[in-house]
Amino acid sequence: MSWMNSGSHLISETKVSHLVRDVMLADDFDRKHLENFSARRSLRELDKDDKGRKVTFPDDWIESNVTIDIPTKSKEDGPQPYTIHGFHYRPLVEVIRAAFTDIQARAFHLLPFQRLWKDPLDGHQEQIVDELYTSDAWLEAQDKLPKEPGCSLERVIAGLMFFSDATHLANFGTAKAWPLYLYFGNLTKYARSSPKSGACHLVGFLPSLPDSVKDILNSLPGISKTGMASLHAHCRRELFHSCWGILLDEDFISAYQHGIVLKCANGVMRRVFPQIFTYSADYPEKVLIATIKDMGLCPCPRCLTPKNSFSSLGLVRDMKSRLTNLRVYTMAKVIQARDFIYRYGNTVDGVKVEHTLGEGSWVPILNQFVAKLGPFGLNPFRMLVVDFMHECELGTWKNLFIHLIRLLYAICKDYQPFEAGDSRFNAYLDHHQHAANNNLDSYSSTVDPQIPFVTILSSPLSIPSKHTRLYRHSPNISYSVSVLYLTLSGATPHPFCLRFHLIIRTEDP
Repeated sequence: MSWMNSGSHLISETKVSHLVRDVMLADDFDRKHLENFSARRSLRELDKDDKGRKVTFPDDWIESNVTIDIPTKSKEDGPQPYTIHGFHYRPLVEVIRAAFTDIQARAFHLLPFQRLWKDPLDGHQEQIVDELYTSDAWLEAQDKLPKEPGCSLERVIAGLMFFSDATHLANFGTAKAWPLYLYFGNLTKYARSSPKSGACHLVGFLPSLPDSVKDILNSLPGISKTGMASLHAHCRRELFHSCWGILLDEDFISAYQHGIVLKCANGVMRRVFPQIFTYSADYPEKVLIATIKDMGLCPCPRCLTPKNSFSSLGLVRDMKSRLTNLRVYTMAKVIQARDFIYRYGNTVDGVKVEHTLGEGSWVPILNQFVAKLGPFGLNPFRMLVVDFMHECELGTWKNLFIHLIRLLYAICKDYQPFEAGDSRFNAYLDHHQHAANNNLDSYSSTVDPQIPFVTILSSPLSIPSKHTRLYRHSPNISYSVSVLYLTLSGATPHPFCLRFHLIIRTEDP
């Protein structure tokens, strides 16, 4: 009973009774079987396939080995190569070809456009960015597409949107996977987000650094515990970018620069230029992509705002500084720092390496996005967008939002404002569902443009779901929420620019 009450809250009375009755009191129970017992080792044994069966991938998948160089802190011996097996992937060009020959390509938007909303009261117009192909980034990329000599085909863009997230495959054991997905921004978000749309293309499975690398690191002389952790993190970053070095092969680089001629769904031949617009990932993966330290002195993967300036978050000067202090990758400094490590035997976190890289929490990793696609205009820091699932819906913002709702319960003695807001929001959802079912424009004139609706979370909370939406209500309610909105500063929002305003107006009835 002491073990039950001092352990995890997940251990119930039923589980304890099962442990005593069915395990400890069993006829074949022997204490000697538990000698030198290790839960981690036992879980690894469960993950192994004794029959030696291998996963069979389709014909268009490629299995490759990834080799990284482990610094040995020795000028004479040089780095030690280490090979990681089992990198399964599909060539990006083949994924693009398959997507444009699929029946879903009939719904692709091949040319970008501006969506404008005209105010019926004063006639002024505002640009609405609701899709990737209505964004300024796509319009600018379309204008910069190069012309191929002797080619009169129409030039279009294949908007690539990557997403990756390492995950465990079961509630028990250590089996895990790191899938890499690809979406096409040419398809409307309403189709992409549908679970049964088939719009998500599985590109590959990124390998993780195996535990056997620790044996090699432990055998290296003259490395402290701190240096061992830094070296292990360095190898993990090298593996990630080595995988992307394989994915960004010569065929993809050629297609990125010159395009590929494809027959589109309407039978017209066009020259298609793949363009990477977004990469969605959680923060630990974003720092891998941006080649910076995890929660370093400058932890943001987009700008160089230091930690000691976080207290100014959301202020006007803070927003201006984020636009002027954007990250710029310096290839020459990274190459020089890598020379100190691999040629002169310096440690990856040594003084010379840190001094060479300068401020910004940079790490001595060759960023493959910059090395291969930087000459063609790709900014690897700008493509890192907000991951709403990790950073908003399941992150700190969810707990903060629940706390704000509780404050509203304490302030609003009656629930009339919430109920009125719910009826408005339900009407808004019904209209969008009708528009989606009938392929209508979501910004139809049937919706009153003067009614602002704000949706913060799509996942359920621990409070009644009908109270998770806030609104701007009419002034004849005694206690009403004036406005609740998110301000995401910068050209593209990122988690370190997230702030909120909650303005509560009290009026006489």
